[in-house]
Amino acid sequence: MRFLRHATPFTQIIYTMIILLTSGILVSLVGYLGCWIWTGQSFEELSVVLTNFDDPANLGYLKFFQILQSLGMFILPPFVLAYALSDQPFDFLQLTRKPTGILLGLVGALILAGGPLIEWTSLLNQQLVLPSWMSSVESWMRASEDQANQLTEAFLTTRSFGGLLGNLFIVAVLPAIGEELLFRGLLQKLIKKMTGNAHSAIWITAVLFSALHLQFFGFLPRMLLGVLFGYLLEWTGTLWLPILAHFINNAAGVIIFYMTGKGLEPEQPDAALFNNSLFFWAIVSGAVIWFLMRYLYSKRIEEIQPSEGHSLSPDVD
Repeated sequence: MRFLRHATPFTQIIYTMIILLTSGILVSLVGYLGCWIWTGQSFEELSVVLTNFDDPANLGYLKFFQILQSLGMFILPPFVLAYALSDQPFDFLQLTRKPTGILLGLVGALILAGGPLIEWTSLLNQQLVLPSWMSSVESWMRASEDQANQLTEAFLTTRSFGGLLGNLFIVAVLPAIGEELLFRGLLQKLIKKMTGNAHSAIWITAVLFSALHLQFFGFLPRMLLGVLFGYLLEWTGTLWLPILAHFINNAAGVIIFYMTGKGLEPEQPDAALFNNSLFFWAIVSGAVIWFLMRYLYSKRIEEIQPSEGHSLSPDVD
């Protein structure tokens, strides 16, 4: 695959998509084969099990497939492609620069401060109504959303501390590492090479990141998080900050669900989006995020500790 080094960025992206699709198919086959060997259940029986979220006995299968998907589709392919595109795959994925404690604390403050804004954009997104001639599309979108919510609730429902730790690993640790490797570490870099513009690459990658989840009534807040993760990488040159931000965001949802039995996103849309206290706090939240991001931009060079042999300057246009 070394020939990809001399290919155009567009060709590299196409091969990335092919490898991801192939990896996804192989991971599914390995999962079904492993379950068949372990339990003796047929493909049809396992397919029924994996779509029945109401039976607690099926959670083990669901979590097994989730771990396989994270490892086989999100974590392994970026490293394979990075090795194909560079003699220094860790440097290519921007994993060699170590952020300081100040930046780590800044990332934590950004995610915590962004809570009200994310919740308000979730409410706004849930107001989405398509034209009548697209009613079938809207029905499919809502069915997909409901299924995703059922799966998430089934995953997170636990009363034990061990179950909480397991959920943090599956829902926070693995997605934070895998999705950031794929989207920010690999795709954002390739799209930036193709477009020649860092801002375009960040926003396009964020749209792809949100679309992959197939949760259309949570598309907007997830896209905005993707934009935040993208600028964290662009302005600091280290993927560890987006990974940390992604982990904190997911872990907060897992912990809140464990403590309250409810997720971060509101269950019912509020018609008075611009006339309640949440709107005020969303404005405050946005202002705090803007201030912190401006600070990050102004300190983007001084606060990075370069790995040996690397420049202080981050990869910016």
